[in-house]
Amino acid sequence: MLCSLYFSHMALTVYEQIMEYIKQSRRVVVALDKKISADTLGAAYSITRILERYEKQFQVTIEQSSDIYGFLTENMAVTSGLKQARRLVVTLDIREQGLDKFYYTVDEQKSKLDIYIVPKNGFFNPDDVRVGQGGFEYDLIITLGATDLNSLGSVYEGNAAFFHETPIINIDHRAANELFGEINLVEPTKSSTSEIVFDFMEACARENITQTVATSLLAGILERTESFRAPTLAPQTLEKAGRLMALKADRERIVRELFYNKSLPLMKLWGRVLARLKEDTLKRLYWSIIATDDYARAGAEPVLVDKVFEDVLRYLPREATILLFSEFNGAVMILAYSGNSNILLPELFAAYKPITFEHGVKCRIFGRDLLELEKEAIDLFVI
Repeated sequence: MLCSLYFSHMALTVYEQIMEYIKQSRRVVVALDKKISADTLGAAYSITRILERYEKQFQVTIEQSSDIYGFLTENMAVTSGLKQARRLVVTLDIREQGLDKFYYTVDEQKSKLDIYIVPKNGFFNPDDVRVGQGGFEYDLIITLGATDLNSLGSVYEGNAAFFHETPIINIDHRAANELFGEINLVEPTKSSTSEIVFDFMEACARENITQTVATSLLAGILERTESFRAPTLAPQTLEKAGRLMALKADRERIVRELFYNKSLPLMKLWGRVLARLKEDTLKRLYWSIIATDDYARAGAEPVLVDKVFEDVLRYLPREATILLFSEFNGAVMILAYSGNSNILLPELFAAYKPITFEHGVKCRIFGRDLLELEKEAIDLFVI
C-alpha cells in the first residue's frame, strides 16, 4: 500500500518523494488540465517514459482529446475522460450450496451482461447476492498543468471520490495553483510544466530523456514562451532549451507543427474570426466572434477556441486589449486579454464570474444572446 510510504519519508526531497510514489504504485492516472496544450501533452509523454521504465500501467486522460497536437500524441494514447476508475464487485454466499461452475454472456445489441452461476447443491436465491463498489483500479494520480481539481473538468467531476481517496502528485508552473496534491511540484518561476518536468528528469531520470522526450519537452517550452518571445522569458529557460536541442530535440518540426501547420477546421475558424474582427482605435480594443454554426461549417470542435485565441494574440498588438466571443451549446465563452496594466480584467468581468488563465480571463455565460453579450461586454471598456 502506498499509504505507509507517505509518513515514513518526510526527509526526502520533492524529487525523491515523487520517485518513491512512482516506484510503489501499480497503476497510474496522468490527468491533464482540460485546456489541451503542447505543454501538458509534452510533459505527459515524458512522464510516461518513466512509468514505462518501472513497468507501471498508466492512462493519460483529458476532458476532451483532440488531434490538433498530433505530433505529440502519435506515440501516446490519450483518452477523453477517465476509463475504468473503479471496479464493481458482485459477492455471492456459497457456504451452503458450494460452487460447481459459472460463466457469462454479453448481448452486444442490448448492451447487457448476464452471469450464470451453477451450485454444487440446491440452488441460489437472489438474497444470496450482494453488489457493491470495489476498490479503485489506479493507486496514484499525476496531474499536469492544473491549478486545482476543477481545472481537470469532467475527468475530476465524474470521479470525485477517486481523486479524494487517491494520492496525487501535482505538477504545475502557475502561481495560482492551490497545492492540492500530497506532493506539490509547483514552480511559478519556471516557464512551463514541461520545463519543470525536464528539471525533474535531469535529476532523477536522465536516461529516459530520448530524442522524442526532448522534442516533447521543448515543444511545451516553445508554446508557453511563444517561441522565446514572451516578455517574462528567463535566461535559465533559454539555457535549458539549449540543452534539449543538444539532446537532438527537433526544433524545426516543433515550430512547423505548432506555428505553421494548421488543421483545416482550425484554419476555417481562424478565417471567420479575421473576417469579423472589429477595432475601437480610441480604446485600443480588438474583438471578434465565433457563432455556433461556425463550428458546424468548419467541422471543428469547441476545444479549438483556445488555440484560435492564442493565434489571435500572436496576430494583434500585445499592448492592446483583445476579446473573443464563442457561442456553443447554449453558452457563450468570453476570452479576454489586455496588455494595458490599468485594465483589471478580473474586476471588469466580475459579474460574469471569470476564471484566470495564462492569457487573461475566461468567462462562460449560459442563456444569453451572443450579440447582446458582445455589446454589453464591449461597453464595459470606457476611455
